[in-house]
Amino acid sequence: MNSAFRGGVDLSSLANKVVKEKIEQTSGVKVDTQDTVKVPALAVELHEAILRSVIQISSLVPVVVCFYETTNPESISLTQKLEKLADAGKGRWLLGKVDMVANPALTEAFGVTEAATVAMILKGEPKPLFQGDQEEEDLAEFLRKLVEVAASQGIAGQLEVSDETNEPAEPKLSESEQNALDAMDKGDFSTAVKIYEAELQKTPNNDLLIERLAQVKLVERTFAGEIEKELQVTPSNIAEAMRKADYLLAIGDADSSFNLLLEWFDKATTEERSAISSLLLELFNVVGKNHPSSIAARKLLAVKMF
Repeated sequence: MNSAFRGGVDLSSLANKVVKEKIEQTSGVKVDTQDTVKVPALAVELHEAILRSVIQISSLVPVVVCFYETTNPESISLTQKLEKLADAGKGRWLLGKVDMVANPALTEAFGVTEAATVAMILKGEPKPLFQGDQEEEDLAEFLRKLVEVAASQGIAGQLEVSDETNEPAEPKLSESEQNALDAMDKGDFSTAVKIYEAELQKTPNNDLLIERLAQVKLVERTFAGEIEKELQVTPSNIAEAMRKADYLLAIGDADSSFNLLLEWFDKATTEERSAISSLLLELFNVVGKNHPSSIAARKLLAVKMF
């Protein structure tokens, strides 16, 4: 078994956040008191809308997560083998397939950078498994042992395929959140910002709303710009550095975004440092305050400030 696994998985913060979200139960997954879970299939496309339910299932059976790209033959081969084994697994484990291109945030949350990477979720905790295609016989033996280990830890539930479950429903949004999304669809980001700000006044410590507000503000600042042109700019002042940091984060390069601002912090005036600090704190919320890049940059900022 190829044990190479590049990029540690850190899903605990995401799992906790999703489980604690005050949203209505939205999936077609049904759990009864006999540790039997009714699911639409033993291999499902995993995305954020059903992540909460999948995390719940991982307390009853192991959830194997395979990351693939449709243009990567190795990952497609591995995924097909795992699908076959999931169907033959008699409901002792669930396969979650993640399309890396369609689900960049979920992929990043797992710390995965390469297709054909496999992880698992056990009792809500993510664990790395391996990277690269494997022989079907090796996979079957590995999964057999995985089920045994899980059973020894009291995770020995049973999945049952039910026609009643079908596809999980999309999360039901609150009226205010739907209004915010409608505004964004029209390109009216300022209205979306006002909606989230109003909601935050009602629940000031709502991390989910804080993140969404920061994300909408970032989109508002970068939506009309020419990304390639903005990324080619070599900042000559604080304003240009802050602008480029926005665009770096907009393409998902959190480390470069944060590092650019931290570099300019050293040569900034007191007033400029305040502006940089404020932007950094807001950008931390865009990716999540528990994101590894946010944690590292926050520590460096604290050192520079004090």
